[in-house]
Amino acid sequence: MKKILFLLSFALCCVSFSHGQEYMDEDALFMNLVKQVRSPEFKLEDYGKFYETVHLNRQNRKVSIKTLPPSKKVLSRNELFKQNRPHVYRFVRVFLNSQGARMIENIGTAFPISEDGYFSLNEHMTALWDAGSGDPEAANREHYYFLADYDGNILPIDSVCTYNAQADVAIVKADTKGKKITAFRLGNDLDVGEDVFIIAHPRAYLYYFSTGMINRMLQKGDNIYSRKMEISADYAGGSSGGPIFDNKGNITGMVSLTQSFYYDQKNYKNLQMVVKQAIPVSVIKAFIN
Repeated sequence: MKKILFLLSFALCCVSFSHGQEYMDEDALFMNLVKQVRSPEFKLEDYGKFYETVHLNRQNRKVSIKTLPPSKKVLSRNELFKQNRPHVYRFVRVFLNSQGARMIENIGTAFPISEDGYFSLNEHMTALWDAGSGDPEAANREHYYFLADYDGNILPIDSVCTYNAQADVAIVKADTKGKKITAFRLGNDLDVGEDVFIIAHPRAYLYYFSTGMINRMLQKGDNIYSRKMEISADYAGGSSGGPIFDNKGNITGMVSLTQSFYYDQKNYKNLQMVVKQAIPVSVIKAFIN
């Protein structure tokens, strides 16, 4: 009898463990957006509204945004990932192929910093639209863009609110259709050696969770836009604009770029290390009233 109870208990533990593990269907996440984009209800013109004002010079503008106070509760890595993954957005391009079919491409990452639809991403992402060019016709209007969360909720981008190339920061306003969205809380800059956590989409590998620590914090003189945060957590192209969290789930920075160091730097031979350069959250805050 004891043996039977032991085997039953063991079986139940196995079932519980199995049920606790979630496996993400990456193809299903992608096809969910494809089906929406190819639906007759999806109006392309609704996803190019930002082109009306993107040429205007909005460099270094201060934007009035109602952000949320930082959290004080330390999270486990698993809690941090599960709590924040649904609200890390994909930055998606829509275009027509040679047969006229609507296609999508995951080209970056973005995250909400207010419940009414302000998002932080990289300036080099808005450069795709020639933001601030002064020429209303400069941007390639054959491409459309939107933001999508884990559940496939799609938000059009209304406008580029502010940006700075040196900081590699931009803030855009998305149309939430009057609904509140879940926004991330802006924390504070961390010190060298402290842990950081990233959820992003490197090379369209959706919702990749990467952890590491801060290697260096840099600034030139008193120029806040020059601040950089170098970290050991992994990321790659497609992670641009990705949120970097502290151990409480607050935003402590944003992904920016990578620099590869080769033994033979001139000929790009014998890769030795890759420096991951990110943006401290204090720089994002510098654009917010």
